[in-house]
Amino acid sequence: MKNPFLSVASFKHIQAFLDNSRGQITIGEIPPIRRATLAAVGKKVRVALVCRDNETVADLLQRLDASLGKALADNTVVDEVLPEIKRRRGP
Repeated sequence: MKNPFLSVASFKHIQAFLDNSRGQITIGEIPPIRRATLAAVGKKVRVALVCRDNETVADLLQRLDASLGKALADNTVVDEVLPEIKRRRGP
């Protein structure tokens, strides 16, 4: 029986990333960023997202799923974290 508290959201790109790579997904603090998510294979980052103001974890995971789909399809990297760290450090 399915757990009635689980969301019906589909995270097909996250599922494919975890099924087809030896990658990991991390959600939490990447100093100085309080809330972020990171999908990487070893030291190779595929997606790094900064949690937006008033964004829920579910919303962040949906953005991660969409970004992973784009990164995997286009063989690119989606990185919001490094530019944000540079912005906070200033000139």
